[in-house]
Amino acid sequence: MALDFSLGISWQFGALAVLSMLLFPFFRGRYAFFAGALCYSLVDILPAVLFGAQSVGLWTLTGALAWGLVAVLFSRQKPDGSPFTFAKLGIGGTLIFDAITGVILSPLIWGMPWGDALAGQIPFTVKHLFGIAAVSIILAPLLFPSVRRALAGMEHAALKPRPHVS
Repeated sequence: MALDFSLGISWQFGALAVLSMLLFPFFRGRYAFFAGALCYSLVDILPAVLFGAQSVGLWTLTGALAWGLVAVLFSRQKPDGSPFTFAKLGIGGTLIFDAITGVILSPLIWGMPWGDALAGQIPFTVKHLFGIAAVSIILAPLLFPSVRRALAGMEHAALKPRPHVS
């Protein structure tokens, strides 16, 4: 049995999670939903377009809807850059995403028994949580100052208004 050091996240999902934690707190609610759904969809669509991978399917739609909901929750957070905030977002987002896509939708879409979906999801989600906690605590706070500076000068309807300095 080979040891798995991936901590349960692929590079695509890790990049999606970090970008989401960094960007979505700057979005207004409904725009965050569409940005989240688009970002998740691109994780499946780009490999299909670029490499001919069989990565697009019903899971793309369900994952996009779930990640859109996570993005709305992220958008309710004040972007402060603290590792605690990123960990809270990452862990909360992972629990919500995995509950929707694994526990709720697997029985509805794929006909999997609910108990099997729950039992199978637990170890998968535990690995996701370790991976996202590491990314949230280490990588996101390192990148946040650059993202904040880049977005500070932007005015756009999808972004929360900049605080006015008097």
